[in-house]
Amino acid sequence: MSRCLWSGFSLLLLLISASAPTSPRLKLDLRDEIQKRFKFESSEEYATTLREGSTVYVGGNEILYQINFDKSPNLVQKISVSADPESKRKCLQRNLGHCENAIMVLQKFNRTHLLLCGTNAREPRCWLLLNNEPTPIINGGGRHLGQGVCPFTPKHGFTSLVEEGRFYSVAPLHENGNGLHLRGFKKETGGSWLLSVDEWLTDPNFVGMSPIDDQIFMFFREKNMQKNLDIDPWMSRVAQVCKDDKGGSRQRLQHKWATFLKARLLCSVPTDHVNFNRIQDVYVAKSNNSEDRVYGIFKSNWNGAAICTYSVRDINNVFRTSKFKGFSEDIPNPRPGTCDKDTQGLPDIVLNVIENHPEMVTNIQPIGKAPLVIEKADRFKKIVVDSVVDFNGKVSWVLFLAMGNGKIQKVLEIGQSVFTISELEVLKEPGPILSMSLDSESKLLYVTTAKELIRFPLTQCEKYAGDCASCVMARDPYCAWNPREKKCVPSTTKLEYFIQDLENGDHKKCPQERVGYHRSSERVSEDTNLVLPLEGAGPVYLSCPKQSHHADYSWKVQDKVEACSSNGDECLLFIKDISEVNSGHYMCNSNERGHEQLHISYYIQGSGSSIYLSRYSVAVYSILMTVAALFLH
Repeated sequence: MSRCLWSGFSLLLLLISASAPTSPRLKLDLRDEIQKRFKFESSEEYATTLREGSTVYVGGNEILYQINFDKSPNLVQKISVSADPESKRKCLQRNLGHCENAIMVLQKFNRTHLLLCGTNAREPRCWLLLNNEPTPIINGGGRHLGQGVCPFTPKHGFTSLVEEGRFYSVAPLHENGNGLHLRGFKKETGGSWLLSVDEWLTDPNFVGMSPIDDQIFMFFREKNMQKNLDIDPWMSRVAQVCKDDKGGSRQRLQHKWATFLKARLLCSVPTDHVNFNRIQDVYVAKSNNSEDRVYGIFKSNWNGAAICTYSVRDINNVFRTSKFKGFSEDIPNPRPGTCDKDTQGLPDIVLNVIENHPEMVTNIQPIGKAPLVIEKADRFKKIVVDSVVDFNGKVSWVLFLAMGNGKIQKVLEIGQSVFTISELEVLKEPGPILSMSLDSESKLLYVTTAKELIRFPLTQCEKYAGDCASCVMARDPYCAWNPREKKCVPSTTKLEYFIQDLENGDHKKCPQERVGYHRSSERVSEDTNLVLPLEGAGPVYLSCPKQSHHADYSWKVQDKVEACSSNGDECLLFIKDISEVNSGHYMCNSNERGHEQLHISYYIQGSGSSIYLSRYSVAVYSILMTVAALFLH
C-alpha cells in the first residue's frame, strides 16, 4: 500500500476510533435576540473589516461602511470609493470581469489616518482616509501605490499588516496572480521597499500576519518541493522578520529582508501517520496571565481537519536555536535572524545564511505534540480565541469556531482537552462567515458575512436554566452560580462564594436544593395545570425540547420508562391514537452525569378529551409544537 493510501486509511481509522470532538452541549438560537445588527445595501462577498473599539469599518464593493454599534440607533456612514473611470473603461474593453473597486486592504495607518487599498478595475490602488476623504497614495516614482500591495481581483490570495509605521504585504505583482513577494515599506527608510528573495517562497498561500514583540510573524502554506506522489504537495509554515529590519548591506541583500527565517508547522498524529499539512486560518491569542499562543485550522489531503495550538515561546526557540537547513558550517555571530541589530552593517557571512539557508531544520510541534481537535470533515473556517482567568488564577481558553454553515461553536480548552459549550445560530441569512473580531475587554464578538455585520456578547449565562447544576455543568468560563441570588451570572466579579468548575463540571459542588416537583410524584394538582382541549382521535407527538445534548432523555409513562420516539433536537414521544390512551402522567426526564431533571409533564385525562401541561415545563414553545402536531395527523 502506498504511503498516500496508508495515510488516508489511517485517518479513517483515527476518526473512527478516536473520541470525536465533543458535540455541543447546547444549541442556542440567538437570531431574534441580537439587537446589534447591520444589513449591507447589497451582497458584499469579499468584505474586509477593521474594528476600532465599537466602530467597525467594512470595505465593500466601491464603498466603505463606518458603523458604530454604541450609538442608538447605529451610527452609519457610507463613503464612496469608486474605481478610476479610465481604469474601469480599459477593464470593460478587455471584458475580463471584476471591473469594480473591491476594497481588500483596510488597516489603521496612524492615529489619524486609515489605509485602504482596492482592486480598482484590475489596476490596484491605495488611499489614505482622513475625515472620510480618501486621498490616493503616490509612491516615490510618481506612480499610484497599489500593485504588489493589493490583488488585481478579489479572488487572488493576499495578506497585509501595518505595524509601527511600516506596511507589510504579500500580493501578486502580476495580473495572473503570480509574483508573490513579502514586501515592506516605511517612509523613515527613505521610502524604499524591502522584498523577499524569489527562492524563499514556493507558490505560497498566506493566511495571516501578526506582530509579536519585536518581530512580525507570517503564516502560510507553500508547495512541498519533494517530488513524491505519496507526499502531500503542501506544507505549512511560519516565518519571521524583525520590525527594525532595514535590509542588508550594499554587497548582499540590499533592499531585501535581512532577518527572514521560516520553519515548518507540524500538525499531525505521528503514531497514525496522519498529517494535516494545509493551514487555512490562524489566530494569535495574547494573554496577560499566560504565554501567547498561535491557533491554526489545518486540512489534510483527505479532507480531514484539525486545530493545532502552538506556543509563541516554542516558535521563537526554534528560530533561536535550530540549525539552518543546508548549512553545515558553524553558525556565525550574531546569529542570523536576530533582532535589535543594525541589519545594514551585518557581516557578509550572516547575510549569506539568510539569503541561501533561511529554513530551520527543527520543525515546530504543537502543544501536547498532537492536534487539539480532529474532524472528519472540513467544517471549521475561521477562528478567534479569548483567554479567561478563573477564580483560582488559572488561565483557560475559549475558542470561537465559525463553521461553513454560518453557525459558531464555543469551545473551552482547559489543559489539553476540549469541551464544546454550545453551538450558536446568529445569522438572519445563513451563509459563510467572512471574518470575526473579538473584543476581549468588553466580551463582545463581531461577525461579518456578505449580507450583514452583527455584534453579540460572549456571555449567555441566562441560557443555563435556573439551577446550579445546569450552570456548573455548562463549564462556561464567563459564568458562575451565585447561590445567594440563585442565578447563573457573569463571572466578572470574583466572589469567593461563586460556584464554578471548568475542569470537570461537577454538579455535586452545588448545594442541595429543595426541588419544587418531585420526580416520583404520581399526581400533579389540576389547579396548577394548563388545560388544552383536544377533539377527535389520531396520532400525536408529545414534545420535549432538549436543554443539554449531553444528557440522556426518556419518558416515564405510568411507571414505565420509554425511549424517545425521535431523538434530534427534541425528545418526541409518539402516541398512535390519542383517543385510546389511558389517563395519567407523561413525564420527560433527563440524566446528565447523575444529575436528573424533569423537563416537562403532560397529564392526559379520560379518553383524551383534555391534556394538561405542568407549569414546571421549562420550554413553553413545546406547547405550540404539540398543538401543531395534533392538527397535522
